[in-house]
Amino acid sequence: MPAPELTVCIVTYERSAFLERCLASLAEHAGDVEVVVVDASRSEDSAAAERAFPGARYVHRPELAGWMTRSRNEALLHARGEIIAFLDDDVVVSAGWRRGLLDAFASDRHPDAVAGRTRNLQPGEEAYDLPIGRLRDDGTLTAGFAALRDGLEDVDHGIGANMSFRREILARLGGFRDDYPGTAMREDTDMFLRVKRIGGRTVFAPDASVDHLPAPHVKGRRFDTRYKLYGRRNHMVMLARYAGRRSTMLRRWVASDLRAIERAGGAVRRMQRFGVSVLGLTWGAIATLRQATAAPLPPERRDAAAERIRAALTAKERR
Repeated sequence: MPAPELTVCIVTYERSAFLERCLASLAEHAGDVEVVVVDASRSEDSAAAERAFPGARYVHRPELAGWMTRSRNEALLHARGEIIAFLDDDVVVSAGWRRGLLDAFASDRHPDAVAGRTRNLQPGEEAYDLPIGRLRDDGTLTAGFAALRDGLEDVDHGIGANMSFRREILARLGGFRDDYPGTAMREDTDMFLRVKRIGGRTVFAPDASVDHLPAPHVKGRRFDTRYKLYGRRNHMVMLARYAGRRSTMLRRWVASDLRAIERAGGAVRRMQRFGVSVLGLTWGAIATLRQATAAPLPPERRDAAAERIRAALTAKERR
């Protein structure tokens, strides 16, 4: 059987209704694609996946609960497509998503990665005054992935809800760095920046659009204190790996986060912001001592797990 042009990977955990909705949208709009589902839920539910998308490859790995990037890497072991896309389980693809994605990869820009448009159905999100998806000199990131633009646009990074890569790039990098804990914030940014580090190109493709209809978190709420603490911790690790622990970029980002305390509003909110910033930044500083070095880390992973992914992605015969 020849390898498919496109594999769509979806990782999920205890959100079966949202997974079925996502798969049903793929069945309706995406046509002939390979689908790989990695489910870290306690109970196996391959029947639901098969109902929503007949022929989907369902992989039950409850031991991966709490580690989204390890589930993504597990999916890579089963993906056969030349283009490998990742969708969050709580998105719904548009009728033009597949065509927009493949057209972006086939364009004369020849990107190695594509960040698709991810709509949140919020008023005014189509307009975004800043450049989309940029890593700035002070370590902050621009967003704008719901923006409506004319044509492709070069970016530095994208978001995990709707991101795609060439197979050979994922093989070269050895898959995702799988040690971003908790909310897994910045695991997607890390991957895009590693593509950039090896000279690869990422574009934002507005025609490859999905609607992000957020599911509740299994633990906590989006933007709660836990989310903010993990956000600071993971952002620091991501910047230290990309630019080095001693980089000006990392120092500027820490300084900007601390300065933002004064802009938090009243005294109570400033105290809350102070506590979250100090705890999160301290946690991040400790983590960078173990997970980064003074100089930027090589973008290619070289551990045993990465070599297993590399072998799977470069196998001559993909069944």
